[in-house]
Amino acid sequence: MMVGVGIMGKYEKLGKNVMFITLGNFASKILTFLMIPFYTNVLSTNEFGVSDLITSTVNLILPFFTLLISEAVMRFTLEEKYDNSQVFSIGIYTILIGTFIMVAFSPIIIINKVMAQYYWYFVFYYFVSAIQIMLSQYVKGINRVMIYSFAGVIQTVSMIILSIVFLAIYKTGITGYLLSLIVSNIITIFILWIGANISKSVLAFKKLNRKLVYEMYSYSIPMIPNSLNWWISNSADKYMLMYFSGMGVTGIYSVSQKIPSMLSVISTIFMSAWQISAVDNFGSKDSLDFYSDIYRKYSSLNIISITTLICFTKLLANFLFSKDFYEGWIFVPILLLAYYFNAMSSFLGTIYTSAKKTKMLFISTVVAASSNISLNFVFIPLFGGMGASISTFISYFITWIIRIINTRRIMIINWNRKNDICSICLIIIQIIIVMYNNSFWCSILVFFIVLIINRKVFIYIFQFVEKILNRRLF
Repeated sequence: MMVGVGIMGKYEKLGKNVMFITLGNFASKILTFLMIPFYTNVLSTNEFGVSDLITSTVNLILPFFTLLISEAVMRFTLEEKYDNSQVFSIGIYTILIGTFIMVAFSPIIIINKVMAQYYWYFVFYYFVSAIQIMLSQYVKGINRVMIYSFAGVIQTVSMIILSIVFLAIYKTGITGYLLSLIVSNIITIFILWIGANISKSVLAFKKLNRKLVYEMYSYSIPMIPNSLNWWISNSADKYMLMYFSGMGVTGIYSVSQKIPSMLSVISTIFMSAWQISAVDNFGSKDSLDFYSDIYRKYSSLNIISITTLICFTKLLANFLFSKDFYEGWIFVPILLLAYYFNAMSSFLGTIYTSAKKTKMLFISTVVAASSNISLNFVFIPLFGGMGASISTFISYFITWIIRIINTRRIMIINWNRKNDICSICLIIIQIIIVMYNNSFWCSILVFFIVLIINRKVFIYIFQFVEKILNRRLF
């Protein structure tokens, strides 16, 4: 843990990491997002649904069979007292053993006949994804953020090129889509391996430190339900929609999630940088003020992003979705609000991970996940995709409520109650206007009110960026 860094030094390091990751990842996220019209045109609703189901299933089983070791790899490499070669080796061996176990259980995992046709693609995609994620976290842990960002860009560009070749030129459908994912991951693994200068000295072919294995597993295993909360609120919805409403509706709902995923650009970039700063500064004299101030600014940024996208939901859907998928716009506003509470819950989760008290992540997540599943059984048969959206929102809201209260045992975050509650209430009104009143100008009016309430964050960002540029940190 790095302590003794000045207050502005903490902000500057966070700002630098955010900027580095933004330079590398923002272009990647935008390019991926702009590929949605391509995928919805070259794949049918059923093909899109199957492809998304395969990738979602991999995302589901990764935490189970890897024990979420990638999170422990990053957390423990951030502390100098641990041997990085041991940490890295534990990560690699855990993934290898987990892959063999996954293959043994694959007949139970792949229960869908359509998915079974792509069995080996499924297995290879799982393995390269596990290695790529672990390597990415290791590179972040050793503070090589530029390598991490560069690898992200190459992964996206290679995936886009391969997708165009396989889907548009050779018209290989689902097979081509999966191949583009597998090969782009392999390319990324190569870049990360070289960039991190991994050699035999890092990959320790010697007896592993049992105490360290226990510490890393004690840290990562309780985090598995936390990662599954994302899956339950996204992928489980799709499984249940497939059962109650069919593959076509599942495909439409999957596409509707792409607009809220624009906000995940902000979340992914920020959280990637914040994880490093959160650990570095946890336990320092002014850590409470630092955490609280960042929470308030992060909340305002997300609120402004949500209200902006709600205003232009139909316009974005018209541009991004093909004719068969356009009706999915109706799910977007509620999913955007759900995103906000997921983002803020994730921020609060870093308090647990920084304190190495990940068992509390387990408790909050299990309660929320159980609620989501129960509500899906009630709402999806009645309202289809809208029911899935509502269940997702309630699930994330419950997670946030539990964590904002429970984290007070570790650190009392001083969040801006009046500002946030007022803004969220206005956004709910805006959602009702967009979905039922269909008045664009009324929605714009709400947008400007929310903007005024959260105006301070713009002033801060401008001043902070100006200060960084003046100091010539780059």
